[in-house]
Amino acid sequence: MDPRLSGRRTHHAPPGALSDDELAAAIQSLHRKLHSARRSLVLARAAGASLTVAILGAGFTLLWAGPAPFFERFLGHQYVTTTFDAAAWWFALLLLAIVGGTVGDQLLRGKLRLVHGWRNRVLDLERRLTEAEEERRARALA
Repeated sequence: MDPRLSGRRTHHAPPGALSDDELAAAIQSLHRKLHSARRSLVLARAAGASLTVAILGAGFTLLWAGPAPFFERFLGHQYVTTTFDAAAWWFALLLLAIVGGTVGDQLLRGKLRLVHGWRNRVLDLERRLTEAEEERRARALA
């Protein structure tokens, strides 16, 4: 009987308890799952890295813009920055950094949890695949 139709999940059973056909199907299934998990791990790491770059880039862009260009862009005319304006700019920048840092920290922690989960999944699949292939080699020698 085809293991995909039997309802028995052969890729979760111990390799020694499987027939030769079921073991081959389990190894094939584990190869596919491992490939998919590795791809998801790489994507999670890339998303975390790009999010970090985006957050840092936004912060440096705000620091680079400074108060004078900020007021000129939003007020639409030439503007001389006063001490009060500069203090207000740095206060707004500090508030934005606190809020942005908190949100960015939570986003990055979530991405790191995803990476940690996918890394554990890859390690588990590699272990199970190694056990199944060792069982197949042992059967071939016997």
